[in-house]
Amino acid sequence: MPEPSYPYYNDLQKLTKDFAKGNFGLWFNKFIPLNNFDSCNASDEKGKKENAVSYYRRRYSSMRKDSITQLLAKKHREQAAFCESFSEQFEQVVFKAKLRSPLITGIGESHPHEASMVFDHNIGIPYIPASGVKGIARFAHALSLLDSMPKEMIKKDNNGKEYFDEEDAWTNIPELFGTQKNRGNVVFLDAYPEKVPELHVDIMNPHYGDYYGDDKGKVPPADYLNPNPIKFLTVATGTVFIFRALVDRQHQGLTDKVKAAFIKALTEEGVGSKTAVGYGIFEVLQKSGPAAPKSLEADSDNIRQEKLSKFRDILKNTQNLAGDIDHFIGRVKAQEEEGLKRELCKILLDRAMSLPKKNKFSKALAAGKSWAERLKALCDKLGIDISYGK
Repeated sequence: MPEPSYPYYNDLQKLTKDFAKGNFGLWFNKFIPLNNFDSCNASDEKGKKENAVSYYRRRYSSMRKDSITQLLAKKHREQAAFCESFSEQFEQVVFKAKLRSPLITGIGESHPHEASMVFDHNIGIPYIPASGVKGIARFAHALSLLDSMPKEMIKKDNNGKEYFDEEDAWTNIPELFGTQKNRGNVVFLDAYPEKVPELHVDIMNPHYGDYYGDDKGKVPPADYLNPNPIKFLTVATGTVFIFRALVDRQHQGLTDKVKAAFIKALTEEGVGSKTAVGYGIFEVLQKSGPAAPKSLEADSDNIRQEKLSKFRDILKNTQNLAGDIDHFIGRVKAQEEEGLKRELCKILLDRAMSLPKKNKFSKALAAGKSWAERLKALCDKLGIDISYGK
């Protein structure tokens, strides 16, 4: 059985073999095993090339999703806040859409395996870059012009082929998407899944590889040629993505055109690779509305409860709460959600109230102890009555 090769030093190899809490995109792009170091062929952990993609899926599925879920929820909140901060100048266009067929994103990215996938640099999950979102919207808008194009706008090239100039003003393409010389009036954002998505393994099976690769024209496309199965990763059917764009309010009528382009792109043309054979087709669930669903405004319940439980356990085992109070106050302040801050602060106050008499919070506060005063200041800021813990 062939042994896998790892193009990095031994200590790092040990770390990457237990990568459950890490960034899958980082592992996928930097730390995968190779069947052969010289040829740089991707493989699984046993050195088998044919099982590489199935191995990638297993590693992705084994990643701990709690921290990733938090980062994804934060990303949606940040995008929503970004859109809201420009609400006076730009109108928001938001689409929530569910995949009706698998999505292939970034299959042509450089990677030791011949079929790759693009992952967010920081979160490590599949996403659709803003450039791709803009590209599919522009493509769908251009196609929609064919049905209502004035005959006088149709031109012919030197070979007699008909075409139309996409940069003509009547197309609205320059105004919407911009040209090489001028910027457009629509800002497209990266599209992220609503929740951490599942990855599936799919396969394409070229039967006539020898025929297509024959530059001399001596090999016919015959049934006796050997097929070449190629496995690749896809984002699972049923995954919900959120698409966002901002339209300059100074240019009337563009918002409806952007919405129409989104709907056509998502439901008819498809997103990503292999759309001609049905990949990347969406069903639109929400055509407009708030920049972030309510389900994304806070961490999921299981993560919330895990945070509260972990905070209680750490406090329970703390021997010197007065000396460590700044650490715990910092942990409370680090939370983004106000409700979670309040719950953690109440847990901290309860622990301070349960200290032995000489160190009890109420007595320390009466004595002007600085640690107690800092905790009181946190409680006041969060609107928590310090008698809560008595």
